[in-house]
Amino acid sequence: DTLKAGKGLNDVKIVKYCVEHFFTDVIQYLIDRGVKFDKNNDSFDLNREGGHSKNRVFHVSDITGMKTMETLGKLIRNHHNIKVYENHMVLDLITKNKIEKSKGKDVCLGFYVYDIEAEFVRTVQCKATFIATGGLGKVFLYTSNTDTSTGDGFAMCYRAGLPLVNMEFIQFHPTVFYDELAVTEGERRFLLTEALRGAGAILKLYKDSAEDLVLKYDPLGSKATRDVVVLTEDIEMRKHGLNNVWLDCTKIDKDKLKSNFQNSYDFCLNKGIDITKEPVPVVYAEHYSNGGVLVNSNSETGIRGCYVLGETAYTGLHGATRLASSSGPECVLFARLAAKHFLLNSDDVPSLKVPLWQSGETVESKDKITVGYYWEVIRRTMNSLCGMSRNEERLIAAKELLESLNNSINNFYWNYRVSKDFLEVRNIADAASIIIESALTRKESRGCHFREDFPKTNNRNYLGLTIAKKENKPHILKLREVN
Repeated sequence: DTLKAGKGLNDVKIVKYCVEHFFTDVIQYLIDRGVKFDKNNDSFDLNREGGHSKNRVFHVSDITGMKTMETLGKLIRNHHNIKVYENHMVLDLITKNKIEKSKGKDVCLGFYVYDIEAEFVRTVQCKATFIATGGLGKVFLYTSNTDTSTGDGFAMCYRAGLPLVNMEFIQFHPTVFYDELAVTEGERRFLLTEALRGAGAILKLYKDSAEDLVLKYDPLGSKATRDVVVLTEDIEMRKHGLNNVWLDCTKIDKDKLKSNFQNSYDFCLNKGIDITKEPVPVVYAEHYSNGGVLVNSNSETGIRGCYVLGETAYTGLHGATRLASSSGPECVLFARLAAKHFLLNSDDVPSLKVPLWQSGETVESKDKITVGYYWEVIRRTMNSLCGMSRNEERLIAAKELLESLNNSINNFYWNYRVSKDFLEVRNIADAASIIIESALTRKESRGCHFREDFPKTNNRNYLGLTIAKKENKPHILKLREVN
């Protein structure tokens, strides 16, 4: 199922390794640390989600990620040898080559981090840096991500010269709650879990429609992978001039809906909708970056001592589309592999004197409007010109606009003291530029990258990875060359 969703771009060895180790090294590991997955009598209650051919997803009601993070977060906070710094935002990596102005094999020596409350940049020197900064949803106007998902790790690694892979493959989630009375247009959208469709919910064009909207595009109907379902929504909504479609959960057993999907049920009920009796208005929104910073099987980058984990990393597990519920176990598995690798190699990292952060002649900016303008323009540009459906004309327009903005942002960076808002804008601008350049490079449609001007998949020229690296235009590295 993972390979089928990946449309030929997965690393088969990594997929095989993950499939063989996800239970013993992830599920059992989480159970041992207190995550209480739902059970049905004496056995685990396994969900089926979009793109899966079998019920295999371990879950905690419909808030698995939240409960996993709560459990592990509590262990971290109670650990005697872990210090958590709240309200800090990383700026950039400190590397050997940057200090020595050399071009040999690079080593990560630490990083600069901004203390948001003290408005002060700290210098951190360490034997290893693990980057787990999450996604880049805030690059787009509509997202299911948190407000901190501003592409920090992607941008920071790119600026350090590391290659980013397959950044054009942005996964949109097909079922986020559509609220026409939302307070702000770009506010975070509530996600209605994939498992609802796996349990029998279907997407419909209108509230009173009977047929599964997706069936005419895929024999799996609403159980198809996210890229298929989202593209269906996009086509049908534009064709009929609609702002949303409808998710009908009424065929699912009422008791199961209330128990297995309590979070979704309660949220909708609070909005005046009983999902056991009527459909829910939904729309798609940015959800996940299938691409990321290139890492090896230990999650280490090309800079020694620098590891990248989770959504920020490209491990090879996900191809052109990510299979639902596979990124959670990927996070845990590769974090454990990275930790093990560091412990076996921690003495190899050289010790060099790291320079403190220098503010130079910069002054504090009193102008909040400029940064807000950058933020608004970038996100609207990405939504309109580099969203679910793309073409050359729109992508070139987006590229030219981002190039102009990046020049202004770069000037701002060197003339004014850093702030949280500005650092986030700088990062989403870098991440947006990488996505646009990668989307321009891949002149085909595959998985969650859809080009209106190249609607077919082209294995002859594009069965490979899109490599984006600073100072170079993105290029396709054919899979046979990778192997």
